[in-house]
Amino acid sequence: MVCVVVVEFVRRAVRAVFRRWARSVLVIGVLCFIFALLFSIPPSIVASRETTQQTIDVLIANAKEVNATVGVVATQINCRLPEVTVPVLDSDNETMVMQVVKPLMNTTQYANNISSIPHVKALFALYETEVNVSGFVFDVCGLPVDDSSLFVTGSLLLPSNVTLGRNLAVDDVGVVVLHERVADYFDVDVGGTVKILGKSFRVVGVEGYTALNRTVVYVGLDDVWMVTNNTGNATSVRVFVDDVANVEEVANCLSVDFSELSISFSAGLVYSVLQMQSATNAQLELVQATMQEIERMGVLELGVVVVVACLLVLFVMLYTVRERTREVGTLRALGASGFGVLGQFMFEGVLLSFVAGLLGVVVGGVGTPFFAGLLLPDPVVVDGVLFGGFLAGLSFEFVLFSFGVAVLLGVLGSLYPAWRASRIRPAEAMRYD
Repeated sequence: MVCVVVVEFVRRAVRAVFRRWARSVLVIGVLCFIFALLFSIPPSIVASRETTQQTIDVLIANAKEVNATVGVVATQINCRLPEVTVPVLDSDNETMVMQVVKPLMNTTQYANNISSIPHVKALFALYETEVNVSGFVFDVCGLPVDDSSLFVTGSLLLPSNVTLGRNLAVDDVGVVVLHERVADYFDVDVGGTVKILGKSFRVVGVEGYTALNRTVVYVGLDDVWMVTNNTGNATSVRVFVDDVANVEEVANCLSVDFSELSISFSAGLVYSVLQMQSATNAQLELVQATMQEIERMGVLELGVVVVVACLLVLFVMLYTVRERTREVGTLRALGASGFGVLGQFMFEGVLLSFVAGLLGVVVGGVGTPFFAGLLLPDPVVVDGVLFGGFLAGLSFEFVLFSFGVAVLLGVLGSLYPAWRASRIRPAEAMRYD
C-alpha cells in the first residue's frame, strides 16, 4: 500500500513538472548554470592552489640554485696587504729596477682575529706567486687542501673546469692540477711529472680553458710553503660571509680592525644578488596574495551560488503552490493526507534539481576553465610562468558529492513550500480564486 501511494505522488509530481514544461525548462536551465558554477569553482580553487604551490616550489628552488652559485661568489671578501714596489737587481746583476712585490701575511695572526668577526663563515689562506719559465708566465696557487671545508664552502677557489684526471682532494701532497696551457707547454699529461718552483709534482688533473680562468697551477699550500720556505705566510686571505646581505658589514669591520689590509669584494655582484632576492620575494608575495584572493572569492561565490539555488527553488515552488491551491484543496477533500501533499511538492523540487544537477555536471565538466576564469581573479604570470592555473579535472567522488549537494539544495528549497501546501485546508482552498 505504501509503495502504491509513493508511486502515485511521484507520478503526479512528474506530470506536474512536464505539464508546465516551458517554466520547467527555464528553471532547469537556470539551475543547470548555477550548479555548473557550483561544480566548477571548488576544483578550480584546488587546482590553482596545487599549481601555485608547485610553481612557488620551482621559483624557490631556482632562487636557491642561483644564490648557491652567484651568492657564493658574492660572499667572498679578499684581504691582502697592499702591494709595494722595491728595487731589485736586473738579470745582469748590474742594473737596479723597480719590482712590484706582494707582501706576505702571517696566517695565524690574521686567521684567529678574522674568525671572531660576526657573520664570518670561513676563511682560507692562499699563497700565489708568479713563475716565468723562459718567457712563459703562469701563476702558482697554493690552496689549504688540509682543510676539508675548502671543498664545500670554498669550492670556487678550486679549479673550475677539470677536463682530464681529477681535481685536488683533501690532504693531497706532491700533486698538481695544471691549466691546459701549462700542460701543453711542459708537454705533460695526467700521471706525468712536472717541475714547479724547483720541485717535482705528479700531475693529477688538467683544467680546460674558459673565458674566466687564468693560467694557473694549483697545488697544496703546504707544498708551496715547503718550496718557498715561507711556512705560515700567505699572499691573501679569502673570507666567506654567511649571507650576501652581511658582506658589506663584515667588510667594514675588516677595514676598521685591520686598517693595514686592502679589503675588496664585488659590490656590484652583491647588489645584484640582493636585487634578485628582493625580486623573488616580491614575486612570491604577489603569487601568494593572488592565491588568497582566488580562495576568498571562490568561497564567497560558492556561498552566493548556494543561496541563489535555494532561493530559486523556494520561489518557484512557492509560486507553484500558490497557483495550485485549488488543486491541493481538491486532493485534500478526496482524502489525500498532508504527508502525501508534502511528498508530492518536495519531489517536484527535487526532480527539478536532479535534472539540473545532471546537466550541471556535464556543463561544469566541460566549462570549468571558462567559469573559473570568469568568476575568479586572473592567474599571475611572472617571467612567462603561470601561477595558479585553472585547468582542473572533476573527480568521480567530487561529482557524486556535488550532485548530492544539488539534490540537497532542491530538498531545502522545496521544504517550506511543500510544508505550506500540506497545511492548506480543503475549505479554504476551495474558496481560493
